[in-house]
Formats: sequence, structure tokens, C-alpha cells
Amino acid sequence: MKIWICIPVFNRIEYTLKCLATLNAQTFQNFTVVICDHGSTDRSTDHIRKAFPDVVVLNADSSLWWTGAMNRCVEYVLQHAAEQDFLLTLNNDTELPLDYLAELTAQSIKYPHAVLTSVIHDIETGERVKEGYRQSWLGAKDRAVTFEKHHLPGDENVIAVTLVSGRGTLFPIEVFRKVGLYDERHLPHYFADYDYSHKAQRAGYSIYVCKTCRVFSYVAATGMTTVRDRFSLKSFIGFLTNIKSPANLKARWWYGWNNCPKLLFPSYIVLDVIRLIGGYFRHFLLRAFVR
Repeated sequence: MKIWICIPVFNRIEYTLKCLATLNAQTFQNFTVVICDHGSTDRSTDHIRKAFPDVVVLNADSSLWWTGAMNRCVEYVLQHAAEQDFLLTLNNDTELPLDYLAELTAQSIKYPHAVLTSVIHDIETGERVKEGYRQSWLGAKDRAVTFEKHHLPGDENVIAVTLVSGRGTLFPIEVFRKVGLYDERHLPHYFADYDYSHKAQRAGYSIYVCKTCRVFSYVAATGMTTVRDRFSLKSFIGFLTNIKSPANLKARWWYGWNNCPKLLFPSYIVLDVIRLIGGYFRHFLLRAFVR
């Protein structure tokens, strides 16, 4: 089997080069990296081609965001991959242990018709950040699962989950041939990966997170920290509308509409919005209290 590794890139070349270096050092070497540089202004493409000439670099403009850039990578892979190959989605702000691809390969042999995702660790501390999540539509939240309590019968290193991120998820190529691409129209940046999890499950694929498949991520450089840095009306509006915000109401609406049982959707979206707004104000209250 061959692994095709898809990475969207927009600036932050220092992260990209570190990520590619950890891929280059893998014990499993039957892979091709496909990068979509969607509008970088730091000469990412030039630096990548100079340091890693075997990497396939596709160029596009910045209107694509994460989802469109990932789709361009996937389209390239679908044109070149064999039926028995696999596709790995990865972000450029990640670094990998030397045996990462070997571990993914071993798990894919054990679970050949499943989507396999990784455990996220904080690169600064080495601590495990996320194990896995299952979507609760009734409670309008992601419910955390643990290897100790929720592992598969007979396999303490694997949990069945419903949500996978773009930071280290391995798909059999057949998933994309059967399900299609990510929803770049409605979910251009956030939730496209979670949305695709549900699509894959509806198509009959199990979703597993594997303890031995570890991805180290710059956790502090992602998510809410980039859009919730100060308390103001402008910040609050941006928190709910910025395309870079995980709290973007439009994206959360479409994610729920695409996947939530329609009878539960009204209560789901109301609870979700209430939790978002409450979380925003609680964040700043706690910061003020700590000071």
C-alpha cells in the first residue's frame, strides 16, 4: 500500500518545513506528499521545492481556505492513486514521531475498511490533548471518550468515535471515490473534517482513533486563541462570524443541518449558540478573576 499525504499550506513556512522533515525521517517510506499552497506570501512554494524536491506542490489563490485547498490535494491524489492506496490528511503545524506512518499502516491492516485518526499531543509539553470525541446531537456538544473506558472489546488501543480532524486522519482511497470531496461551499475552513466524518459513517465506514498513532501539534497557535484575544464588541462579532473562528455561526449551522437528525436540529442549534455565547463571556470573566 502507498500513503498519499495531503497538506494545505498558507504561509507559516517554518512549520511546514519542520512537518516535512519529520515525514522525511519516517521508518515507513512508501508515501507521496501533496501540498496545496493557497496564496502564501512567504515564498512557501519556493522553500518547499528547494528543501524537498519530491513533494508535489499545487498552487492556488487564498480564496480556497482549508477545505478548498484540501480538496485540490484530494483531486490530485484521486487521479494518481491505486485502489489499494490510502490518503492521509495532515496540517502543516504538526510534527510526527519516526514510527507514525508505520503505526498507521499496521492499524490499517488490522482495520482495513475503517477511517483511522490520531491522538493529538501538545508539541510544547508532550501531553495528550485529545483522545477522541463522539457527537451528541441531543446535548449539542462533543462528548470526550477515553481509552480506559471506551476502547473496543479486545483492543485497548482503539476507540470508536464519530468525529475526526484534519490533523492526521487516514482514509482508504475508496472512501473519497464513494463519498466525494469535502464541502468547501458551506464549510470553507472549519467543520469540513467533522462533516466528512459523518458522511463516511453514513457510507458504512467505521471511525477509530488509535492510541499509538500520535501527532504533535502547536495547540496554542490554533483555534479560539487566534480570535478571542480581547474583550470588545468587535471581538465578539468576529468570534461569531470570522471564517477563522471555530465559533463561526454559519459554519456551525451548516454542520448541524448536514448531519443532525432534523427533529433535533432546532434544539441543537439553540443550545449550541447559547453555549458559544456563554463560553465567550466566561472566558473573559475567568481571565479577569485570575488577574
